[in-house]
Amino acid sequence: MAELEGKTLDRYEMRRMIGKGGMANVYEAIDKQTGRSVAVKIFKREDVEMLRRFMREAELMASWQDSLEHHLVPIFNYGTGELDNLVHYFIVMPYMEGGTLRARIRRGPLPLAEACHAIQDVATALDFIHSQGIIHRDIKASNVLIHSDGNYFLTDFGIARITGDATHLTTTGNVLGTVDYVAPELFELDRKADARSDLYSLGVLLYEMVMGRLPFVAENQIALVSMHIQRRPPAPRSINSAIPAPVERVMLKALEKKPEQRYGRAKELADAFCRAVSTSTGISIPDYATVAPPVIAPASPVPRPGQLILRPPLQFLNSDGNAQEARPSPLAKGTEGIRVWPQSQGNGPSNPGIDAPFSPVPAPYQPQEPAKRPYYRRPWFSIIIIVLSLLIIAGSVAAIYNPRRQANTNPGASTQTTQAGQTAPVTSAPTTTPNLTATALSAAAASATARAQASATAAAALTATAAAQASATAGVIQTATSGSPVYQDSLKNANNPQTAAAGWDQSGNCAFQTDGYHDTTTNGLQGCKERNKNYANAAITVVMRILSGQSGGVFFRAASSPFNNFGAYAGYLFEVDSNGRFRVLSSDNYNNPPVALQDWTLSNALLKGSRANTLQLIMRGNTLAFYANGVFLVKLSASNFSNGLVAFLASSDGSTRADVVYSDLNIFALS
Repeated sequence: MAELEGKTLDRYEMRRMIGKGGMANVYEAIDKQTGRSVAVKIFKREDVEMLRRFMREAELMASWQDSLEHHLVPIFNYGTGELDNLVHYFIVMPYMEGGTLRARIRRGPLPLAEACHAIQDVATALDFIHSQGIIHRDIKASNVLIHSDGNYFLTDFGIARITGDATHLTTTGNVLGTVDYVAPELFELDRKADARSDLYSLGVLLYEMVMGRLPFVAENQIALVSMHIQRRPPAPRSINSAIPAPVERVMLKALEKKPEQRYGRAKELADAFCRAVSTSTGISIPDYATVAPPVIAPASPVPRPGQLILRPPLQFLNSDGNAQEARPSPLAKGTEGIRVWPQSQGNGPSNPGIDAPFSPVPAPYQPQEPAKRPYYRRPWFSIIIIVLSLLIIAGSVAAIYNPRRQANTNPGASTQTTQAGQTAPVTSAPTTTPNLTATALSAAAASATARAQASATAAAALTATAAAQASATAGVIQTATSGSPVYQDSLKNANNPQTAAAGWDQSGNCAFQTDGYHDTTTNGLQGCKERNKNYANAAITVVMRILSGQSGGVFFRAASSPFNNFGAYAGYLFEVDSNGRFRVLSSDNYNNPPVALQDWTLSNALLKGSRANTLQLIMRGNTLAFYANGVFLVKLSASNFSNGLVAFLASSDGSTRADVVYSDLNIFALS
């Protein structure tokens, strides 16, 4: 893919490339609509499976509300745009001026207090995604970004795996990620990545932050895998005696070979490390859990044309040039030339884990591009070889039973034109007639190869087109909810002015608690509504958790007259159950059987059980569109109701009490 600096994709003007990888390039860009600096990740491969991973990453990142609070890099937008007569797929994220943690480590080990800060932030992100049933599978320094205020954020979910998901987008087995960080148990047969393997990778990352190097360094991938499986990592104090013994114990426990001997959660590892740092060094460690995440401004000024921005020079610990280069990782983004102090030399800093200076401006985000797969390992090459082999075998068999024609079987005379213009017979020596069987086989092989390539190209085009349409459709909800909401409510405080103004029901079945607005019932259906706000054209998003019971959901364009009981409700209902299904109903009185605009449908976008789902819908005129966790579900047309209230649902079959909690409600007005 040609580089796009200076060009505009959708509404984003590409300023400079800040990251380059095997699947996508990342550009610093200006959002021409808001004026803010953003990072635009643009897919660049002609590979359908990789495109699916790219789109899935966008959907995952878009599905998480309050990403910054969980130290996950949020996304502002994603979809497709046309540039130079080509369709490009993109993800838009905030621009993190601090670059990557990998670039920071390349300048030297982090001070212990700074390593504590970093591990706390990454642990917060990791525990959150694990609670959502997501396994990252690629925890490494280049996938941690640093905000300008010094906070750390986890990114890159291109190969993340949903627990229990059989279609986790890989044809290369379960061992994915960078081999420098992969847990030893993942090299066992039929072993899938889980939360504990992510925790091992986090332990490798912690070791790298404190020591300025990875625990295992080898000349090739096989040797490195063997080290992960069989060899204990070098004791930190054997490399740097200034590392406190309690800190060393925490680091080594995080790298235990057996998963059950490691820490159980990322936060448990981070807390143990920070306690060890505090008790052994006397450094005061703040409670990072109480530190508010940064607020990414909705807009930032556009630099003036030709404006010169000067940055202070970087301070490198290895400026004397005596440090040795570690080998580049054989995989996509491994050690990649991290500089480490030779163990036999004493010219390094006396305590790099504590006293190493921190450069005021991190190095730019510049990961190396992964090596491309050799042509002889690509699927199309194998198909061509198989087809040609079969045709050659068939040709050989045919040649045995069809004697070769001799040239003198049908001798022919030819004539030659002389310089005088006369013709004269030419007697030629006997020649062998071309082997017609071999010629036919060659033509057949070429034809078969062309047909195979054409079929593969057509299939890829159809798949990519369908994926592009799904991505573009899902991107509509991002656009609809990108502005300022007309009503925003956490639904956790009945005394909040916004909550009081909406006039939400408050009773034994409808109650505000610290985790959200609870809708409960012991039998049948129960609705909890607001009575003071009517909406006609709007986009609605709300987080729902089915703690118990059958289903929950959102009523919209509900009847505006006061309700005495649930049966008097009228309007549309977007209903979701605990088994990952959804449906859309319409009724002028839910005492009677409603009309199913969309009957029960299973969707992988919905998380099952009591996990939180973000329900999203757009109502504009007669068009109704429904989403879950940022993923498009269905678009319907209905004209029964033009405006009305918003309400929530809880349902029980009578065997168990239903308790459905709602939080983080946002309503955006649409024209």
